[in-house]
Amino acid sequence: MKEITRSKKFVGNMFDEISPTYDRLNHIFSMRQDLRWRRKAIKELKDLENSYDKILDLAAGTGDLTIELNKLSPEHLFAADLSLEMLKINKQKMNNNSCTHFVKADAMYLPFADNYFKLAGISFGIRNFEFLNESIKEIGRVLDLKGKFLTIEMFRNPSQSLLLKAFLFYFNKIVPRIGNLLSHSNYAYNYLFRSVETFLSIDEYVKLLKGNGFRVIYQKNNFMGIVHTVIAEKIM
Repeated sequence: MKEITRSKKFVGNMFDEISPTYDRLNHIFSMRQDLRWRRKAIKELKDLENSYDKILDLAAGTGDLTIELNKLSPEHLFAADLSLEMLKINKQKMNNNSCTHFVKADAMYLPFADNYFKLAGISFGIRNFEFLNESIKEIGRVLDLKGKFLTIEMFRNPSQSLLLKAFLFYFNKIVPRIGNLLSHSNYAYNYLFRSVETFLSIDEYVKLLKGNGFRVIYQKNNFMGIVHTVIAEKIM
């Protein structure tokens, strides 16, 4: 098995490798709840603002969030990711949508001007960032003042409840065996568990956002204190 890290090379190569089966397995393991969580987040964003003319989908992957963000009718929607293979699938799903642009980009060095976007979103990707604090700062740089930052992610839950322990056993032991088998990888779904286990708790993440010039305006626990939706606003 490969050494599991959050390096850009490792993460980019891993997602290139599993891109053909990524959507199907995500929807199976979440029982398609990941799609519902994205739709709910877009509804909340619509309630907050009338329009978002420029939107960034960061760690956009195969485009499930890109599709939902497009429902906000932006003038320009940028889908950025380290994995070209994931972006190829995203582009196919967007069906040559004229407002959508696809960019291979590192979250630490985004190729956009200061204060450019009204909205940035990441679903199930921010825990893969090698340098999280620096990436949050970079997201803040490209967001306009009062711009919104959506995160949907799996966070470490320090609770010791029996129900959570049972889920983590499934997540650590069963999901990697099935996921690695069906994706023809010998390590990708071991990385999935490890990336959550070694990530921030939701409280730590909110504190990080506040320390980088954001205020949290919406927060929802979607599943067992692990999957959360957070919408933050740039205030400085």
